[in-house]
Amino acid sequence: MGLIPKRAPKTPGDLRERLSIPAGEKVLAWGSGPMTRPGESELARGYLAATDQAFYVEGIGLRVAWDRISRASWEEPLLEVELEDETGRVSDRLRLDVDQSHDLPAAVHDRVTASVVISEMVDLGDGVTARMAARRPNDHADIRWTVVFEAGVDPSDPDLQARARAALAELRNALGI
Repeated sequence: MGLIPKRAPKTPGDLRERLSIPAGEKVLAWGSGPMTRPGESELARGYLAATDQAFYVEGIGLRVAWDRISRASWEEPLLEVELEDETGRVSDRLRLDVDQSHDLPAAVHDRVTASVVISEMVDLGDGVTARMAARRPNDHADIRWTVVFEAGVDPSDPDLQARARAALAELRNALGI
């Protein structure tokens, strides 16, 4: 009659070993497929996994904490992920052709969204704005703040940095963070 609910496919037995996932991390979802960076040919084929702590990509030996993913989008079968550096700027883009997704896109969306504590555009005066964001990689970690200036602004300008520090301090104080 078809009343028995479908079960999610079992995690491959060698997934943790192949991705070097520590025993303390819980695997939330996994997938597999060829991995590339935009403009490059296929890097490798392998497993992908979302854990409660990070996102793993086997083909390139990548482990990235959730607060280091600035954006992820899913248009079957492609999962595109933008990684950010310590300052909050996009440092890399991955294009993952996920032919077996096993709830991976939903888990990635959930964990990336959950890492954002606050994200605000702040006016720094003289027509300059910056995005100030507070993120945490997991429920137990400290908050990491980033300030990303709008395009065309010199982020090394000492006056602009001072205004950004003051605006960030004001925002943190207002939020109690």
